Amino acid sequence: MDIDEDVGEDVGSESSAPGNWMSLKTNPEEPIHSPVEGYQLSGGSTIEPQSAASEDISQISPFTKALPVREALEISRRDATLVQHYAQSLGRWLDGTDPSRQFTLRIPQEVKHCPILLYATLCFSARHLRDETIATQAYGSCISLLIERLNLNTATQDDDLLCGIVILRFYEQLNVPTASGSDSESHLLGSAALLRDFPKRYVDPTAPTLREAAFWVYVKQCLYNATIDQQPPNIDFSLQLHPEPSSLQDSHPLARLRLETAWANQMVWNCARVVNYCFDDGSERIPRFERWKKLWDLVELWGRERPASFDPIWEGRGSGKSAFPEIYFTADWHVISFGFYHFAKILLLIYKPGPKFAMRKVKEKRSEEDSQILTHGHAICGSCKNAPNTVPSLITLCHTLFIWGPLLSDRAEQAELLEILADFEKTQTWPTTWIMNALKKEWAVEGLP
Repeated sequence: MDIDEDVGEDVGSESSAPGNWMSLKTNPEEPIHSPVEGYQLSGGSTIEPQSAASEDISQISPFTKALPVREALEISRRDATLVQHYAQSLGRWLDGTDPSRQFTLRIPQEVKHCPILLYATLCFSARHLRDETIATQAYGSCISLLIERLNLNTATQDDDLLCGIVILRFYEQLNVPTASGSDSESHLLGSAALLRDFPKRYVDPTAPTLREAAFWVYVKQCLYNATIDQQPPNIDFSLQLHPEPSSLQDSHPLARLRLETAWANQMVWNCARVVNYCFDDGSERIPRFERWKKLWDLVELWGRERPASFDPIWEGRGSGKSAFPEIYFTADWHVISFGFYHFAKILLLIYKPGPKFAMRKVKEKRSEEDSQILTHGHAICGSCKNAPNTVPSLITLCHTLFIWGPLLSDRAEQAELLEILADFEKTQTWPTTWIMNALKKEWAVEGLP
């Protein structure tokens, strides 16, 4: 559909139509207050009305089209290529621990009937491809429709809305200034607001629906900022996992996928609980060491009882000049679970309760604890380096570095780690320059790339 087609047919005036993105001029300095409590929409664009003349993105008829439609929407060839790019490259970012690949396989079908999902997908794909014009236009369109849909009483139970917002969160993260890392987190707050009234008091780790798949995407997104800011993740830990992964049977191929999803998400949940333990305000009544021991045992239990398919295909010392081990896995969710497992161990080693000096004496020799932490850190680096297309594992590496990265003292290890981060930004548009600069400052070194 050309940009001018079908505009204004459902309402009398383009300028007054609340669903018309052309009438929306958003300003990043002035957040839009969403009807859903706790969700402020950061504009991030300055789209003027004359932008409508552009033929870069499909234009959906305003006002009524915030809701899904039965008839398939007509989209342009250009937009179809962006949806295909999402399906081939970016859905994998969201499906990290979901072998059924719901965000990869279902969202490209849903965009034909849901403009919010269409525009969310377009802006994410365009930003990944560094097409700022298309990304900004699609984002403005999506925000306009989001405002309409958030006004509905059904907003908190709207699966399309939730999926659209977790996709927009990735767009938001790619838009973070690479030199500063400044992140508004507005769409992360949006997901939290929609999930606040979760209809059940348990969450299914097998993620049988898009809504539950979106929940697990949100948990991983939440851990990124919680770790960097060293604050508790905005997650309702009163939710219980049901069914327990250990209760599932591997009776046929589809059951196998369900079982692997559950075990992968179990490790994500374990890690989230560890992060919450490390950075909470200590208001829990249970003695701190008792909580620590329970979490340590949970992580250890997962490591012992996980299916054998989660084990590496092969692991050994790095070849050539590589300072990190070589570790190869079968599937994305195995790599991602491996990273969260080792990150949880790092946190529990650092935050183990007990008598400690407020200041640590600088020593030539590493402590046994520091050596253990670095072994886990090396494992994360090795798994990421040998799975460069498993983007969620690289995202995990980025935020874990704020916990253990300063311990790296070997120049070869430092240089290789910076190379991994630089390549991640170059190939996937993920902003890492600010992380690299922070590490160099901690290491107090010059001359590294």
